[in-house]
Amino acid sequence: MPDLRQGRDRSLKRRVVMDQVFAHGQTAKGFPLLARFLEVTPDGPAASRVAFTASKRRFRRAVDRNRIKRLMRESWRLHRSIFEQDIPSGKQWAVVLIFVGKDLPTAQEVEKGMVKLLQRMVSASSEQQA
Repeated sequence: MPDLRQGRDRSLKRRVVMDQVFAHGQTAKGFPLLARFLEVTPDGPAASRVAFTASKRRFRRAVDRNRIKRLMRESWRLHRSIFEQDIPSGKQWAVVLIFVGKDLPTAQEVEKGMVKLLQRMVSASSEQQA
């Protein structure tokens, strides 16, 4: 049974690492989500660290942005093993998940997009490692 906890040790908070992800990272899309990800030097035991964003310009109300991020966090928590199972121990990936849809999503839409996105991230990361 995979570990489904999403604690602070799995959150991406360091600004320097986020800047590296946007400057040098790879991109994967799974509508309504977009991911930027990069292999980084390990900073703890977690195989990946993740940050979630939703556009303030597109979703003016904070409650809407918070709901979107909550849906993304839950979907990532449940399905991240698709991506993390191929990461060898001693390696770590920094991931920034961006919501790019125009309307408030349902949980099913986010989950469907997350599964598609994670599969594309696996293929892109395996191409880089090969």
